[in-house]
Amino acid sequence: MESKNINVRGEVLKKLQFVELEMLIEVDRICRKNNIKYSIMYGTLLGAVRHGGFIPWDDDCDVMFKRDEYEKFFQACKEDLDTTRFFLQDHRTDAEYLFGYGKLRRNNTVFKRTGQEHIKQHGGIFMDLFVYDNIPDGRIARVFNKMELSFIKNAINSRIFKETAYSYPRKLIYRLLDKIPKDELFDRLDKMQKKYNAMDTELSRIYTYTVNPNVSFGYPNIFYKDLCEMEFEGHSFLATKYYKEQLVISYGPDYMKLPPKELQRSHNNATEISFGDIFN
Repeated sequence: MESKNINVRGEVLKKLQFVELEMLIEVDRICRKNNIKYSIMYGTLLGAVRHGGFIPWDDDCDVMFKRDEYEKFFQACKEDLDTTRFFLQDHRTDAEYLFGYGKLRRNNTVFKRTGQEHIKQHGGIFMDLFVYDNIPDGRIARVFNKMELSFIKNAINSRIFKETAYSYPRKLIYRLLDKIPKDELFDRLDKMQKKYNAMDTELSRIYTYTVNPNVSFGYPNIFYKDLCEMEFEGHSFLATKYYKEQLVISYGPDYMKLPPKELQRSHNNATEISFGDIFN
């Protein structure tokens, strides 16, 4: 019998937002201490601009780093992260982790995403730490780069998709992709990011995340050179100075307009959520 999704609203949503804000504050603390650049991103950036905090139905926080800044953050966390409460997760710290960007997890909590219950990774409540890597200039080079990254993403995520794909042929394809050693895939990503990040290219993107259809290949690197302070839930965080342009790309020119009621819902489906002793 399949597990039912939890309806994330009301008190559960408020508690999730409390934990997400706690994690965002920790990321900001470490970054400011170590002079690391980041930007709140996606729903968190939209929430800051449109609501002064969380989008009322949003259940997570997102930040982005350029690769060199993320690597500084990764190293800084070895000394500065409060490991009694938090765990920095990427494929180097969790052998079962199946994504090419990082997450900050809240220890002693549970957030089992729908379709990922069988994955043995650290499964606490999380916020995404998206990493932007350069992509090549020139349309032909970008097309081949996008195709390769799509293949790598599907191969890395195949351990999930081989269970959740809707058709048997797709499940079979993912089972075949799952036979590719994950270390080889991450090694290939590492070589690619080192190659292109050494170049002064126009665009960058998250290598193992679906590209926004509004941008085709990636986001302008100029967006992330200059930052500003932005209020979110009564705290000040860093954001791209080009936040208006970023939001237009991400959500369209009417980003200040609320979506229809039926779309005002959380997007991280889960079959189990536990806050441990945080609220005891």
